[in-house]
Amino acid sequence: MNEARLPLLLRAIPFRVRARRSSLDFQFRVGHPSAREPDGSAPCVTVLSRAADRELDRLSLSLAAKGIPMVRMDSDRCAGIDCRWDLETGTLHWDSRAFHPIVVWRRYFAMEAVALPVGELAHYGREQWAAWAMMLCGSRTHRINAAAEPGRPDRLAQLDAARRAGLRTPATAVGTRTADAAALIPGRADLIVKSLGAHAVEPEPGRLRGIFPRRVTRAELSAECAVEPAPVIVQEFLTAAAELRIYLVGQRLIGYRVTRPSPEAIWTEPESIRVRRWAVPPPLATALSALGDEFRLDIAAFDLLDTADGPVFLEVNPECDWMWAEHGAGAPEVSAAVHDLVAERFAKQQGRERV
Repeated sequence: MNEARLPLLLRAIPFRVRARRSSLDFQFRVGHPSAREPDGSAPCVTVLSRAADRELDRLSLSLAAKGIPMVRMDSDRCAGIDCRWDLETGTLHWDSRAFHPIVVWRRYFAMEAVALPVGELAHYGREQWAAWAMMLCGSRTHRINAAAEPGRPDRLAQLDAARRAGLRTPATAVGTRTADAAALIPGRADLIVKSLGAHAVEPEPGRLRGIFPRRVTRAELSAECAVEPAPVIVQEFLTAAAELRIYLVGQRLIGYRVTRPSPEAIWTEPESIRVRRWAVPPPLATALSALGDEFRLDIAAFDLLDTADGPVFLEVNPECDWMWAEHGAGAPEVSAAVHDLVAERFAKQQGRERV
């Protein structure tokens, strides 16, 4: 296809990656702790993600050390698995083992990653696994990030809530005709075009292509006559000395200041990223905590710009990675907080069920 006819966000030199499908999960490879209920099932934390989720690999090891079983459901490894959910008892039979889910956490359980032959079988299988995930997350278990679903809270709802919380946000428009969207944003400065959906697409299981924000001039967008095949976000470009990545873990906020040469550098040039710990000012902490409460988030990452006029809110991601930030800053502070939160929720919920 002629590049000029490609969607704007697909015209850049493509960044493609193969996601690992082999499991490095400690409990999957070595075994689960031997705690048992009277019926023989093991009380557990159940996580839904994909095999390449390093954060869950580390969580598995941490929970094993605490004697807590963790059942890992990876969307790229679930096709053909032997599973059953007993609605009467709340018992999960997974890969020939019986478990009793106490806490459920959904992360990167992407239907595009389910490895099935193309055609009707693939669509059928993905629909069923999507329903399975919804069923588990809607069960009587305690759910981490209780209201978050793929694409929820959506980016426009996030911006609206951030403004109501007193945070500055970029001027934003959404549409399929980018030139018209640009006309709604005052000023003459450059603009940023972003995906309204995920930051990557998966045209076949395990093969991902990044969909990164693109900085463009107003003249460039004015020359875009074609209608995009799907809506995109158009925002004002704001000059910033750095970005702020602030992790919410329960009631804690753990902040980092990040400098990178481009928005996609975290994937394409990870060695170019510079990260240092950053203390979150009390007024900003209050606003971000309010957003976490509104969206019922337990674990999430806030992205902001560090501008000369103060922080500018961009988005919040319930599905987030933190090991890259910890590596840059030299301390696993977020990991420790996440591991403690999951273990505490497990112990608290298990205690309630035994009363």
